[in-house]
Amino acid sequence: MKTTPAWRPAPDAALLIGSLLATAGYLLPWFKQSRSYGWSYSGWAYASLSSGGGWTLWTFVFLAVALVAGVWAHHSVAAAMWGVVGTVGAGLFSAAVVAASFSHVEERGSLNYLAEVPFHIGLPVLAAGLGLALAGGIRAVVHTTLRET
Repeated sequence: MKTTPAWRPAPDAALLIGSLLATAGYLLPWFKQSRSYGWSYSGWAYASLSSGGGWTLWTFVFLAVALVAGVWAHHSVAAAMWGVVGTVGAGLFSAAVVAASFSHVEERGSLNYLAEVPFHIGLPVLAAGLGLALAGGIRAVVHTTLRET
C-alpha cells in the first residue's frame, strides 16, 4: 500500500464545496423585514457592523475550520473530524444568528406575516452548503477510518 506524506493535501470535494457554499449562503442576503426596507439580514450585514460583528463572527471561524480541514480530510481522520466539528459549529452559530435576525421581524396578528417576509437566496444556499459539508465530513471520517484498519 502506497503511503503519502501527512502534509500533502488530500481534499474532500464535498466538504470543501459545502464549506464554500455555506460561506456564500451566510454572506448572501437572507430576508428583509418588509418590502420597504432597503437592506437585508445576512452574515455580511452583521460582519460589517461598525461594532465589528461580535459573537456572530464565530460562524466564520467554524466555516474556516471546516474549509481548512477539508484540504486534508481524505488523509487524516483528525482532519476529517475537524471538518465535521467546523461544519456543526457553523451550523449552530448560523442558526443562532438567523434566529436572532427573525426575532427583529415585527409580530403581527397571525403567523401569515412570516410568509410575507421578502425572502432571498442566502438561507437555501447556506442550508445546502452545510448539508453537503456535513455529508462530506462524515464520509471522510468513515473513509479514513476504514482505510486505517
